[in-house]
Amino acid sequence: MQKYILLAMVGMGLAAPALAQDDWRAESIAALPDSGEMHLQMLVEGEPDGFMRLGWQRDEDAGLIRFYDRTMWASRQIYETVEGSIDDRTAAPVDIDITFFQQTGILDVEASEQGGGMVRRFTRPGADDQSAPIETPVTDGMIMRGAAFFLSQTLPLEIGDSVTFDWFAPLGGSAATVTLTLADGGTIETLSGTHDTIRIEVRGGSPDNDIYVTANDGVREVVRIDVLGQPMRFEAIPALVPGALCLPLPSERVNRRVPDVNGAERFVISDKTARNRSSVGNVAVPPSGPTDN
Repeated sequence: MQKYILLAMVGMGLAAPALAQDDWRAESIAALPDSGEMHLQMLVEGEPDGFMRLGWQRDEDAGLIRFYDRTMWASRQIYETVEGSIDDRTAAPVDIDITFFQQTGILDVEASEQGGGMVRRFTRPGADDQSAPIETPVTDGMIMRGAAFFLSQTLPLEIGDSVTFDWFAPLGGSAATVTLTLADGGTIETLSGTHDTIRIEVRGGSPDNDIYVTANDGVREVVRIDVLGQPMRFEAIPALVPGALCLPLPSERVNRRVPDVNGAERFVISDKTARNRSSVGNVAVPPSGPTDN
């Protein structure tokens, strides 16, 4: 499996306070706005090559935080959609559905909590190919991989703190023990401007990531995600940046064209119409990403 992130395809030697180790999930979730979205440009070798939109919305009636990811890697003709949910008190994984498009190939990956474990299976629509289910025990304190990226905005931690926990990676149907360590990120330049940052070092997730968030009080903003060991990063972009959205995949149907701020046309596509299952090709297991892997 290629060690790339799609997002997006999200120790200092000082022990973290015990309170942070035990209660950071609840504090982070409580501080999270009821809804929001991270919109980032994918850059490969420093050149724009796609985008990631990772958002969430709190569902108080169901006791869940529902999240989504829409990521395109244009030069690889890859597009993925993710819908998932986590417990709104603990961030424990509840369910996730990933649909991965590469040219005319489609791969569906689903996982849900059943009897104390996450059960994952994948299928190729239009084909008889279906994997045997893989069950991964939900350990105490486990969270969904994708949740770590948007919860990074509200971590109740400061520079020098770290936390270690298990997360569920749905693409592989496996768990990993991950450590987040906060360090001084310095002042960085991104598409959204100049920012004083904190760097959240994510280690153990394969691939490892560095998440740069604004160094302000309250809700921080994710302004850059680096994929370590690869010439790829994601940078936050402001609204209506020309060229921020890449062209759709050839296998997708274009719904409409709209002008950008310079008058040039860009494409807007629909996830639903992209699912043209009448012509299904072969697709490999997709590259790993922040919300799936």
